[in-house]
Amino acid sequence: MGKVDVDTLKKQVSDFTLSQDLLNNILDNIQKCIIENGNLITDANKEDVKISKKQIKIKKLLEIVEVYRTQKYTSNKKDRIVAIYRGDPYLTLHLSLQALINHTKVILMCDEFMVGVNNIIIKILLNIFKKNKIENLVSYNNEYDFEDFDKIYEISNNVIVIGNTLVYQKIKQLKKKAKFYPYNNILLYCDSDELLKLQDAIYIYANENQYELEILSLKSIKEVLERIETNKFINTVVLLTKSNSHKELVENSIKDKDIFVNDNPFKQEVGRIYNYFK
Repeated sequence: MGKVDVDTLKKQVSDFTLSQDLLNNILDNIQKCIIENGNLITDANKEDVKISKKQIKIKKLLEIVEVYRTQKYTSNKKDRIVAIYRGDPYLTLHLSLQALINHTKVILMCDEFMVGVNNIIIKILLNIFKKNKIENLVSYNNEYDFEDFDKIYEISNNVIVIGNTLVYQKIKQLKKKAKFYPYNNILLYCDSDELLKLQDAIYIYANENQYELEILSLKSIKEVLERIETNKFINTVVLLTKSNSHKELVENSIKDKDIFVNDNPFKQEVGRIYNYFK
């Protein structure tokens, strides 16, 4: 795992009881610090955008924090989970707050996507946790490779992979256990030559912003539906069509995925969120 100290990561989370008053106080302080550091986050985002076009919105960060006021607290869990994902800062915030709610140590393993914003978010969280005597809850590392996976499994009870199918497939090749959650994984089908330029634009944007996008070249809408329904690695479907019957068929048949018909799949700022520590 690069320069990460395995012994440090093995340390248990400090004992704490998260009353509703304490939770609200922690969330209040996180929101306050996000607002106070808004310019730093924005400036870091400007640097990150030189590599990726993802725009981080302060308002969305605050909204994510607000969601956790009503979450049920699980006390005294001793799990240590490694979460491997590309580094979407919104997901960084979700994972850290879920660690707090579930009293579960999370070791965040990312690539170098949005490093600037992630570093600020992690610093804010760790400072607030420390002030409330919550230690060793979240660790963040953007340096790892597949040769480190024995160490990763040495320090964790569970490994989850979010959105990155290549990493998940590599883990399975190594005959290791991991659970996969889709996040910004898109399946796209275009049945009209008139919409191919839009397909190309979506493909380019997806590549620039760490989305995984697969374009289906099937001719039969029935085959398309079968592929969508059996693909457990996607959470988003994009249909580019001039056919009302195809539109209705997809919208009526697919219930467990986000569907965008002739629409921008990137307008949702946060991918589908699960309880990653259940």
